[in-house]
Parts: sequence; structure tokens; C-alpha cells
Amino acid sequence: MAQHTRIPDLADTVQRVTREGFFPSSPAAVVREATFSDILAEVLATSPSESDITRLYEELQSHPSVDNEDLATQLWDIFLDTYTTSGQRGARGKEANRYLIPFHPAIAKHFKPQESRNWGRWYRMLMTSGRPPQFNNDLHEQFVDRLDSLNPSNLFEEVIVNAAENIETEEIGEIETQPIRPYIEACALRFQEDLRHWLDDTYESPSQWLQSTRDLICFHFMMYFVQLSVNLRLEFEAVQEGEAENFDPTMRPIHFGLWDERATQDRGFANEWWERGPRGVEGDVYDSWGRLAVMHILTETATESSFDIQGAWTLSEAMDAYEPAAKAHAVEKMYSYLDTDLHPRDRRDLAAAAQLLVQAVRKHYESKSESNQTPISMGINVVRQLGSGQDRRFFRSQQRIGKTFRLNRSSLRFFARLFHDPEEDSHIEEFWRYLRRRGIALDSRSENEALEELGKMGMIDRQSDSGGAVYVRSI
Repeated sequence: MAQHTRIPDLADTVQRVTREGFFPSSPAAVVREATFSDILAEVLATSPSESDITRLYEELQSHPSVDNEDLATQLWDIFLDTYTTSGQRGARGKEANRYLIPFHPAIAKHFKPQESRNWGRWYRMLMTSGRPPQFNNDLHEQFVDRLDSLNPSNLFEEVIVNAAENIETEEIGEIETQPIRPYIEACALRFQEDLRHWLDDTYESPSQWLQSTRDLICFHFMMYFVQLSVNLRLEFEAVQEGEAENFDPTMRPIHFGLWDERATQDRGFANEWWERGPRGVEGDVYDSWGRLAVMHILTETATESSFDIQGAWTLSEAMDAYEPAAKAHAVEKMYSYLDTDLHPRDRRDLAAAAQLLVQAVRKHYESKSESNQTPISMGINVVRQLGSGQDRRFFRSQQRIGKTFRLNRSSLRFFARLFHDPEEDSHIEEFWRYLRRRGIALDSRSENEALEELGKMGMIDRQSDSGGAVYVRSI
């Protein structure tokens, strides 16, 4: 019987994170509030260590305006009901955690959420663009200034903020501004455009503005993860077909529907999650684990001293620019993750090795029970959680229909606010183009539905003297 060497468990060895770019930290499927707290801590250059929210109750009891235990208990009950949320649909089947809603920057500065992840590195990535990549420090400083200027929205919030500020936290000083290269630069550019516009919005209370900022960031994180996954599949297909030099990661249209639209089989948004490409968007997100592992190995190869090719590298870039010795080194690294009986005898090039590793990672995880498949719990479920919220929603799960990308009324209104020119109304066709530049593709029926919803919200102006032209009304 032929002998072959058994490698360690792939889950213990293969890595999808590349700190230099593309996928700089490994996310978990937690509520938006936890994700946003991680981001704010990074933006504000703090490193909180306290995660027990009962510490806030202890500080509340000693607050000068709280003069007895009954009042403290009453205030705490109100706080738990209004300013916390549970992780009932959180990560990996664990018992639900309770998360603080970061209604003020002080909450994120002094409390570390349960299931904390380094989402701040994703923020840095989407604040990076250009060739060579540069961190948008000017926009970042504007964001910090706006956060620093936020006051509590009412006296109750002021008491809670005062209590939170008594809890020790580590001040880092300044955010690390080393650029983290995004895989799809268009995602970073659109995020920066929307953040820049939102920083000028003064119509909401401080806490409402902050929660809207949370939704803005979580949408762009969700869309980046989806665009990354779809583009990775297309890139690896192009490499296999010998067309690597023609591939360019770009914003691809993702079909969305309005929240209450019927998801019939003739609608693009009804089929996007399951049927886009060979395995649907779901399959692309699942397989991104193996494809990201390939790019991790390529970047790891680039950082070794014997090769003068620093930085994060995509597969198509490596196919074009790596010298034969660097390619051979990366190939051997990829084969080191595979059983020797899987090594091909007739072909040991980079494209073949990459394809084999992707297939091996998929097969490895699919052999486990669904609850133990990490590409689901830390991939597919992350997309779902980023798109799910109590108010603005971008993703919907229904028993008989399945998973679909959607815009509910609040999210549609939010995008209209981000889009509009405060000085004048803008034509509705420009709004559809604005959405498409962010990956949101509405078919004609969804556009009509959106137009009707915007009209009900008083955000549409029909000008009969302009040939029936339709404009999105400025607020």
C-alpha cells in the first residue's frame, strides 16, 4: 500500500488573514453594536479591557445625582432596556451575551464588547486607497473631531457617560496609520465618500447620528466581504483560464430587493444568494476562506528576505510578477498543507496549487457538522449579522424563501440622505447610479417600488414643467 504523510488539521494551520491587506483580521458574527464598539475604540486610539457591564452599575450607584439604591436600580433597569441589546443571534451557538449600545463614544472607549474582534483594521483598510496605498488621514481626523464634539443627547445619557468615564481604559495616543491595502479599491473609495458626506450631517441628535454611523460602516463592511468573495472567485477562474492579466477586482452589481417585495423566481434578488455563479454568493463567501489562504501564502512569500517583493499580493499579480523561484516557493508552501497523495505528478505550477488548496479547504470544512464549519460561523453568518439590524436592514432571512439582499424603508431613506445634494434636488437616475456604485443593483420593478416608498416619505419631487422629471428632494 502506498505511504503518504498526513498533514496537521487544516483548521489549525491554514490562515485567511493577511495583515498587510485584503482581509486584515478575522471577524465573528456578532451584533452590530459590538462591531461598532471595536471600530470606535480603534478610531479613538483606545484599548479598553473592561467587558463586565455590571462595572457600569457600580459606578452609577456612586454617581452624585443617584442618592439611593432604589433610584440606582430603577435607572439601571431603564438603561438595560434602552441602551443594551442581546446577542440572541450571535456567534457559534453560545449563550446570548448582552452588549452595550455605543450611544456615545465614551462607551466604546471604556468597554470592550463580548466576542471582541479587531474590526478597527477593517476601518483602516477602507480608509486606504491609491497607488501606492495611502491612509486617508485628513478624513480620519475629521471623523475623530466629530466624535470628540458629540455630547450626550439627554440628562440620562449624561449620567451614564459620567459613570463610564470613571472606568479605566488605556489611551494608545494615536491610531496606527500604516496603510492596509483593500482588495477592491472601489469599496474603499465609496466608503470614504459616504463617511465624508455623513460627517456634515447635523440633523440628528448626537446618539442618533452615532447609530446611523454604525449602520453606514456595517453596510460597507458587509458589501466589502461580499464583493471580496465574488471577485476572488472571478479572479481564480480567470487564472485557471489563462487570463490573469485581464482581471481587475471591481465593484460588481449585487441584486437587492425592497423589503416587502415578493421574492419570485423571476427576480434577480431572489436568486442572488443561491444561484449567482456556480455556488451562489453563499458559496463564494464559503470558498473565500481557501482563496484568502492562497493570498496569505503569496504575501507570506513576499515578506521573506530572499525575495524583494514586499506587500500584499493577489493571485493574478503573483502569476504576472513573481519570479520563478518565488512562484516555486509559494507552490511548495501550498502543497505543504495537502496530503502527499494529493500532490499532482504532472503539474506543479502556481495556478494548479492554488486551485488544489481551495478545494482541500472546502472539503475539509464540509466534512464537519454544519455547526462546526468555520466558513459558515465566521463567514456566511458574518455577512448576515452585518446586514441585520433593529432599524436599517440590508439582508433578510425567511424560512421558505431563504436569504436575500434587501433594503427596508429606513435603509432606503438613509441612502437617499447620503446621496442628496443639500443645496439642490438631484434627479432620480443619479440616485440609481449612486446605489449601483455601491454594489446595490435594483431592477426596474424594485426601482418603481423604491420610488413609491421615497414618495411616501416625502423625498420625491415630480416637476411637470420638466417633462415629468423626478427628483430626490433635499432635506
